[in-house]
Amino acid sequence: MSNPATHGWRTCPDCEASYRPRPLAPGHQLRCKRCGARLGQGRKSDSLQTPLAMAVTGGTLLVLANIFPVMTFDVAGRNQSNLIITGIQGLVEQGYGPLAVLVFFCAIGAPAIYLGLLCYTLSAAMMRLRLPGLMRAWRWVELAEPWSLIPVFAVACLVAVVRLDLLGTVTWGNGSVFVVLLSLCCLILGRMLDRERIEVLREELP
Repeated sequence: MSNPATHGWRTCPDCEASYRPRPLAPGHQLRCKRCGARLGQGRKSDSLQTPLAMAVTGGTLLVLANIFPVMTFDVAGRNQSNLIITGIQGLVEQGYGPLAVLVFFCAIGAPAIYLGLLCYTLSAAMMRLRLPGLMRAWRWVELAEPWSLIPVFAVACLVAVVRLDLLGTVTWGNGSVFVVLLSLCCLILGRMLDRERIEVLREELP
């Protein structure tokens, strides 16, 4: 028996019944005849504009958060401005190489992969472009999302400021504003790209 997928057919994720995807009008749903599971939903053509705008905004905020200092630490007359990368360099200098790599990946690497590839896939899905490696890029988006820990980094900065304030004077830099805004952007994106929307996006990818 031939594989249904080779003829444009798919299988229901709940009962594995075969079905053929079809264009749906906004508000209409495609359901499995056997078990009633929802297999697709018609969406407005601009349904991906908001998450795409948020992803582009997040990418811009990520760049700004790494350019401007997050905080300035003044102790005994010595003034030092700290970027995100400054703390990572400090971990390396103290011999915590593996921890520095982990912090770099969670605070810079994973957010860059997540937001960059999210812009790539959302743009292709919204404009119906057959760009190379779309499904692979989307899998990387799903893999990078749990490792994008900018909100955790923001909380860690707040805790660090409380501790450092006992030793000297700590002043928030412009980078801290971008870190907070980036954290909110990532949290909002996480709510937008819930499991339901991910399945819909899989169908919209050309």
